[in-house]
Amino acid sequence: MKLNNKTKQAFFALPFLMCSMSSPSDDLNPYGCQFNDMEAFYKQKLGIETAKVQYRYVRVKDYRTQGYAQQAGKGQYRITLANWLEDSELRVTLAHELVHVRQLERGQIDLSEFEKHYHDRSFEDEAFRLSIPMAAEFYTQHKCNKSNTKAKAKTKAKKPGHKKTGSQ
Repeated sequence: MKLNNKTKQAFFALPFLMCSMSSPSDDLNPYGCQFNDMEAFYKQKLGIETAKVQYRYVRVKDYRTQGYAQQAGKGQYRITLANWLEDSELRVTLAHELVHVRQLERGQIDLSEFEKHYHDRSFEDEAFRLSIPMAAEFYTQHKCNKSNTKAKAKTKAKKPGHKKTGSQ
């Protein structure tokens, strides 16, 4: 059976996702990184360090929707994330949505693309293609300054509705 690129990515990402789901912790990677560290890592990788992003955690109605990004002004964005995401899903979803922020920054999203099926949109293809490797790199390789991370974590409120689960 011949696999297409998206299927190959999903197949190879499965061990990463399974491994990351099985390690209970408050941290988002084995090196003690928190949400702020993950956001900074992704923004640096994407070259969008100056983009201002506001996050909302909501109960989304469609279980297939894990998050979405919107432009809120020049250089300002809002990312809405489902409040039920496991840590492994949060890592991938945040990377995916920040790819969209980069696309919005560069004016790369053509409104006519919204007439196509979700998986046929060119900007979604890029977001899927980049998000899993970035999330895997953050989880397996990115080391944070623990003292700096702990200080940041104390100043940032936990996301609303965040429940402890087996993967946290």
